[in-house]
Amino acid sequence: MSGLDLPLVPIHHQYLVSASIPFLEDWQKNNGGRQVPALRDLRGSYYVRQERTALLIGPYESQEKMKIQEDWYDNGVPKGFGKELYESDLDRLDKCIEHVMDLLPIIQETDIQSVIAGPITYSPDILPMMGPTHLLSNYWFASGFGYGIAHSGGAGKYLARWMINGEPDYDLIETDPDRYSTWTDRKFLMEKARESYGMNTTPVFPKEERWAGRPTVRVSGAYEETKARGAAFGFHAGWEQPHWFATNGERKDTPVCYTRKHYHDAVGREVDMIMNRVGVADLTPFGKFMLEGPGATKFLSSMVANTLPKLHRVNISHMLTPNGRVYAELTISRLGKDKYYLVTGSGSEFHDFRWLKHHIPEDAEFTLSNVTEDMGVLGVTGKYSREVMTKLTDSPMSHQDFPFLECREMEVAGYNVQATRISYTGELGWEIHHDRKDTGGLYKKILEAGAEFDIGDYGTYATNSLRLEKGFRGWGAEMNLDKNPFEAGLGPFIKPNKKTKFIGQEACQEILRHDLKCNLVALTVDTFGYLDPEGNETVWFDNQVVGNTTSGAWSYNSNTSICMAFVPPHLAELGTNVYVELLGRRYKATVVNDPMYETEAVRTRNALKKEALEAKASG
Repeated sequence: MSGLDLPLVPIHHQYLVSASIPFLEDWQKNNGGRQVPALRDLRGSYYVRQERTALLIGPYESQEKMKIQEDWYDNGVPKGFGKELYESDLDRLDKCIEHVMDLLPIIQETDIQSVIAGPITYSPDILPMMGPTHLLSNYWFASGFGYGIAHSGGAGKYLARWMINGEPDYDLIETDPDRYSTWTDRKFLMEKARESYGMNTTPVFPKEERWAGRPTVRVSGAYEETKARGAAFGFHAGWEQPHWFATNGERKDTPVCYTRKHYHDAVGREVDMIMNRVGVADLTPFGKFMLEGPGATKFLSSMVANTLPKLHRVNISHMLTPNGRVYAELTISRLGKDKYYLVTGSGSEFHDFRWLKHHIPEDAEFTLSNVTEDMGVLGVTGKYSREVMTKLTDSPMSHQDFPFLECREMEVAGYNVQATRISYTGELGWEIHHDRKDTGGLYKKILEAGAEFDIGDYGTYATNSLRLEKGFRGWGAEMNLDKNPFEAGLGPFIKPNKKTKFIGQEACQEILRHDLKCNLVALTVDTFGYLDPEGNETVWFDNQVVGNTTSGAWSYNSNTSICMAFVPPHLAELGTNVYVELLGRRYKATVVNDPMYETEAVRTRNALKKEALEAKASG
């Protein structure tokens, strides 16, 4: 009908229903008709719930034993298939049943009345696909519900209100249909769905990586080289991106634990390298769009709350919802009068592309294209990044010649690139955007040029630590549909009274007429050095829950755990003490300056002002 091929697979799911159990019947009579609580055993990989006066046992067999109906994916559901069932196969469930009998001995004495084997639909990560798609206008998904009818009430309300109001009531980005794209091929889908089903009841640990179906076709030209140089990869919207580098004999796996990982010191080396030498990072997974043509400027200005940058300049802008909540963050480079290069995070690529695409007027003369697959990005960052860039190009690279937030088309190491002076670490650095086929060669040239400065690689974990110190917000953490930009501390980027009307403008003006319900603050957390906040932890004050963390890390420059958190305004004062709950224990936290450290751009500007004042005084 629609012509869309969804990344969903039919899986054989079996459950057993016991014969009537007199104990349950008596218990229910003696407890006001209530049923016994449902049970989920993570070790045994099954759930048990009451079904009338019997027990229903729903096992999730291992990925080696589970079965996918692959021919349905390839050829479609057979004609006439409706309420039919599959043939049961209890041999696949033997381990699960043994666990049930050990935990609930009453099952050993009870007959099995029926075994049901039917199809359930799984997405690669088990989560459903709910919401609109960038592929078709006004086309919505409500599919991939691995747990069936249990989702129906909440999912129906969530989608209905989104359709009516033009935005969802709350953030559920994990279920966005556009988290998948063409990279989600058959191989990935089958392998990842098998892994996800088989690990359905396995606990998920912080920063855990699961490897089925990887790598996909989304690897940069530097993938093999960085892999050989010790990269420990993370999965970002189909891309393999280095999280950190094992350069001192560390294991590259991710241990399943909640406390600090073995790569703590390795990330610290990368932070030190950026602060005192120079590093290179593969940033190719960024989402990248080109907007150009007559009317592009007017359109883009109506989509973002900031003013647009001038020619060859760059700024950070935010797209808001009609109710003034943060939909997306874009880095906008102005390449011409009506030509813009837009960069967003890897996880929000199609989420942001969809929002822009669906707001384009039918009679528009400009075009919006997704160039993510065409463009590679390398970052050169750190104290000696300017010296490295100077060796690679004939273009002037001084602070005066190439100021902060400037973009320029130039030649670097013989390759035509678009260079931007910007870095998510907050330190001196350049993003080098280029034809993706040139990534491997350009990466090697950067390493060669940086050899005399002891250049090395750095990954996303070092970046995260540094960006938190600089107070940079992260989309999906500090910025999402649950908060407005002023609560998230984005006020400097929001121009509520700008001449061009933008989506969410009236809502922003209304928000500013009232007190904020919460504020985003920076916290140091005394965890005694063995674990760090990750985000979504509870914040306590006076034995009351008052907020939540958004993201966290170890600050190598402060030698302490740090995080950002939303708290009530009266707790946002500097020096206020609150408590962050980690692994069931509350750790003392203190509100500190946001940002904790000045960015390189601010430090340079202050140093130049000081020099000018001293020169004036001495002159």
